[in-house]
Amino acid sequence: MARGGTCCKYLVLDPLNDSSCGMRFPHWLLAAFGCASITSHLHGAETVDYEGARYHLYRVDRADWPRLQLAWLDENDKPLGDLNGLRTQLNSRKKQIVFATNAGIFERGPKPCGLTICAGRELVPLSLRDGEGNFYLKPNGVFYLDDQTGPGVMEAEEFEKSGLKPRLATQSGPLMVRNGVIHPAFNVNSPNRRLRNAVGVRKKDGQIIFAMSDRDDSVKGRVTSHQLTRFFLHLGCQDALYLDGDISSMLVDPKPDAVLTPNTFAAMFFVAE
Repeated sequence: MARGGTCCKYLVLDPLNDSSCGMRFPHWLLAAFGCASITSHLHGAETVDYEGARYHLYRVDRADWPRLQLAWLDENDKPLGDLNGLRTQLNSRKKQIVFATNAGIFERGPKPCGLTICAGRELVPLSLRDGEGNFYLKPNGVFYLDDQTGPGVMEAEEFEKSGLKPRLATQSGPLMVRNGVIHPAFNVNSPNRRLRNAVGVRKKDGQIIFAMSDRDDSVKGRVTSHQLTRFFLHLGCQDALYLDGDISSMLVDPKPDAVLTPNTFAAMFFVAE
């Protein structure tokens, strides 16, 4: 188990060698750990095929920026833990999940490895440390949203100097693309294909786009980091941030009684009603 400065967390998979911390997890073991959130929970998602891959998307337009939330802790400042914990909290408030997905990379706790701002409250400070694993594949970055100035994705050091005080923010890594420039470590011919998810901001109108490759299709749903980045560029996002790999999950309009496979997450994005 990684902890502290390594931030490999439980199941981090390096986009270059698929083994950030020297740990290798076969796909059957990932499923046993509860990483098989089935595609039937995505019946409300937009599905797009591009360059031989299949992705599920959820878009947040300008009018809906205030609806997007980020949560890590419950009312007692204890980690929600997973999507089941998030749903339980929302149900206690007479609300249901419209959309939910994991945010940035985390360590033991589960605790986010870097900057985490929920409802304007900074719960974890920005991390500029060096280390091993996806989170530290520099440049890493921050996705943020301020309802007045809008969303954005930028390098962590850039964010530190910006003076921004957004309503929500998550730090993760690597920063896939910034101002249209793809991360220098990404190899267009990489053989490392995994399930991956990320968030980007469309340049022309500030639309926030969450995308996850398909879990159930072992061919179309396994993509390289470069391939996922090209998809975000195709969508019009000049800036996009990697969120996580094989453990990633996404819910879009799940049925109220849907059985959610137990998993482990730190912060989670969601829209509720």
